[in-house]
Amino acid sequence: MTIRVLMLVYRRPDLTPEQFRKHYEEIHMPLTREVAGDTFPLSHTRRYIPRSATPQDTTDGKEKYPAIVAGGNPADVQVDCVTELIFRDKEHLQSYFEMPHAPGAAAKLEAEAENFAAKYPTMIVEDCVETTPGSTA
Repeated sequence: MTIRVLMLVYRRPDLTPEQFRKHYEEIHMPLTREVAGDTFPLSHTRRYIPRSATPQDTTDGKEKYPAIVAGGNPADVQVDCVTELIFRDKEHLQSYFEMPHAPGAAAKLEAEAENFAAKYPTMIVEDCVETTPGSTA
């Protein structure tokens, strides 16, 4: 049975959304693939939150790039990327996060993540319930 993990990745405030995405894709992901080796997930999907390309001045003096939302307040959207990792099973998940084949690899990845991510809460998600026009759910 596959296991899904979601990571809510928050951009460091000193980076633009473009810098954040570029770093994640061009530096962090190649390093992740390298150090994970055979433990790399079956799938590592990143969904970036669209944001204004023009910084907005805020009362605290920091530039903000408001999220482009379908509804609600753009300021309420703090996350910059929703990442989904899919693993074959519990053992695959454990081996990825422990990376026993590469001592220090997990710490190396965590240290590198600080170059673009402010935080990235990570959670296992269970059953997915999907409602479609023809479903009864």
